[in-house]
This record gives sequence, C-alpha cells and structure tokens, in this order.
Amino acid sequence: MTEIIVPILTPFNEKGEIDGEKVKTHVQNLLRKGVDIIFVNGTTGVGPALSKDEKRKMLDYVLDVTNKVIFQVGSLNMKEVLELVNYANERDIIAVASYPPYYFSIPKDFVVKYFKEICSASKHPVYLYNYPGATGKDVDVNLAKEIGCIKGVKDTNPDFAHTIRYKELGIKTYNGLENLAIASLSILDGTVVGAGNYMPELFSQLREYIKAGDMRKALDLQLKIDEIDGTTIPYGKISSMYYLVKELQGYDVGVPRPPMYPLEENKVKELVEKVRKIWNKSE
Repeated sequence: MTEIIVPILTPFNEKGEIDGEKVKTHVQNLLRKGVDIIFVNGTTGVGPALSKDEKRKMLDYVLDVTNKVIFQVGSLNMKEVLELVNYANERDIIAVASYPPYYFSIPKDFVVKYFKEICSASKHPVYLYNYPGATGKDVDVNLAKEIGCIKGVKDTNPDFAHTIRYKELGIKTYNGLENLAIASLSILDGTVVGAGNYMPELFSQLREYIKAGDMRKALDLQLKIDEIDGTTIPYGKISSMYYLVKELQGYDVGVPRPPMYPLEENKVKELVEKVRKIWNKSE
C-alpha cells in the first residue's frame, strides 16, 4: 500500500516553547485519520528554525505515540547533525533524513561527503530530503547515485519526472507537493503532504479512490485539495495550518512561532470562512 506521510507542524505555546501534549494529541489524530508515517522537523515543522534540543524533544514526543517516524536531522552545523543521528540511533524509528547543506555555495563533492558522513554514523536508513526551491541545491538522481547510500527520498519538486527518476535507484520515493498527491499515490511509494496536518482524511479518501480505480472521484478530490491548499498561500501556508487544524480537526495545536507569525483575528476569520466553504463542498 502506498504511504501517506505528514510532515508534522510543531505546536508552540505563547512563550514560543514546544507543547508536548499538543504534539501527542495531533499525532494520535493523524494516525486515526489514515496517516502512516510522521515526518519530524521538516519544513512544515519549521525544522531549520528549531534548536538541536527542540528537534530531539519533537522526536521523543512523537515517539510517545508511534515509532512510524522519519527524523529530519539537517543543519549547517555538522556536529549537531551527527549528534542528532546518534540520538536517533538509540531509538526505534524508520529512518533519518536530511536536506543538503544550504545557503553556502559549495561543490557537489561536499554534498556527497555530507550525506556519506550521515550514512556512516546512522544505524537507520538515510533518506534524502530534496527541496531545491528552499535549499538552492538539487540532489538529483545522478548525485544521489554518487552518494550511494541513500535509501529513500522526499522530492519536493513540481517536476514529477524528476521525482520518478529516483525509482531507478530502487529506493523509497515520495513527492512532497499536495497538488501531485494523486500522481504520487498512483505511481510512487506514497506522498508527503504538509496539508495533511489539517485535512488528513481527504488524502486518505484520495488513496481509497485510487485503490478502487475510481479516478474520476480521485481527480475531483485532488482538485478540492488544491483549492483548499491554494487558499492558504496569501496568509502563509505554515501559519495557516495552526488555525485550520483547530477549525477542521477540532483541537488546538498552539500558535506559530516567528518568523512564522500568528495571524491577526480578522485574517483567521477570513481564511476559515473561505476554507470551510470549500471543505463543505468536498463532503
């Protein structure tokens, strides 16, 4: 069965601290609604903005509920990366993952060395988190082949042909864009969807339609998902998720932390009204 992976948002309280109980409540609901794997410290979880200790806390909070976890360890501090890998080694998870070193202009052989160091240190499979739009670097299938130890990939890339090519390596392959979920669930090993934080049941239903061969209904649902997801863009996709989880899933996951700023009350009302209208049409 293809897998639905949700890069979990990170619940913060008003002091900007991670709220562990809210993490656990959220994970329990996602699993209940058909999500298979939790991706910790990804983009949706504002992973690059979390401290090393916060990344470890997120892992442990999620592990209190499930070991179906991919733990993102990427950082510009290699010592921290390896410390997080060693921390994961002591725990039962599916894999560790990392994006390539970003910001700095570095040659490709440095990227290869970075991932090989992670592979050498990890007792778990190592997954590539390829997000060229955010990191400025594309670890494509040829570079992944040169690295040689990658066992899975989340390719956040609108070029679906780019994602498919990783299948040549015989590794777990996922695309990370909501608007390609129908393709990912049909062809790849699954999909990684941030919007699954607030509408996991729609992705679960999408998978069921595909499994049943009802591609007309699957396409209609994909278009609904696209419309909802697109509505969040002007408000900030990540910040919007905190309010939409509360509205659509019925529980509080705290507030976003700057630089993902909380939304003003009128903006929240406006967002919720727009999304609720589309949501009701999809039922």
